[in-house]
Amino acid sequence: MLFIFGFNYLKGTSLIDKQKTIYSVYDEVDGLLVGANVMINGLSIGNVTGLDFLPNSTKIVVTLKVKDIINFSSNSTATIYETGVLGGLAIAIEPVFEKGLVVRSGDTLKSSIRPGLTELINRQIEPLQRKLESTLTSVDSIFTGASYVLNKETQNDIKESLSILTSAIKAIDNSSKIIEKTLTEKNSQINNSIDNIESISNNLANVSNDLNDFGLTNVLSDLEMSINGINSIVNNLNSDNSSLGNLISNDDVYDNLNSSIENLNLLIRDIKTNPKKYIHFSIFGRK
Repeated sequence: MLFIFGFNYLKGTSLIDKQKTIYSVYDEVDGLLVGANVMINGLSIGNVTGLDFLPNSTKIVVTLKVKDIINFSSNSTATIYETGVLGGLAIAIEPVFEKGLVVRSGDTLKSSIRPGLTELINRQIEPLQRKLESTLTSVDSIFTGASYVLNKETQNDIKESLSILTSAIKAIDNSSKIIEKTLTEKNSQINNSIDNIESISNNLANVSNDLNDFGLTNVLSDLEMSINGINSIVNNLNSDNSSLGNLISNDDVYDNLNSSIENLNLLIRDIKTNPKKYIHFSIFGRK
């Protein structure tokens, strides 16, 4: 009797406490061993007493012996979980309490498997691994293309371009130093030039004020009126309605006037040549 008591004690089975034998079926048990603890909220209430295949199936039925101290229902779930990195596996019962429905020996609970730390790490690492593999493939392609493109001639061209760029930067730096030195040396002259420009601007403002005081606006207005009058006279001269305009622009008037002047000259000449023909004098008062 002592041997039987000790053997059952080592198996985690008590001969004193009243126990129930219940079952749960899993697709895989991931290293669950006989004697693993059965827990509710972290408190051990029993042990795993058997692992075996279902008849004509690859599913595994797990036999549990639990203390008859908590009256949870048969709709509760038995979940395999990892107790730690080195702690092995155990089964946690997620109790469901239903009035009038209490689990009995021979009942089968629902089953589930909670991912362990290793599996969670693998789930997190798997996407990173795929991304890393994709990145390495892209990098390898880039280096392959770069090694194909960057031949010796291209490398020499790049070196030459960098050398030219360096020379240009040095030239720009030297130019900036020269400009800075010039500005420093000519600072007083630049200030005097700015003062002179300001003085000229003030003088122009004073001249503008003097012209306004002088009545430049009235003078410009009178000048505008005079120009308008001159424009009117010119327009009349160019017009055919005026005599002078006809004289300037009409050839007939010019020809008639020229003919009249010529006839007048002939008459004057004839009078000078033959005055008696036109004028008669008599000492006796007779024509």
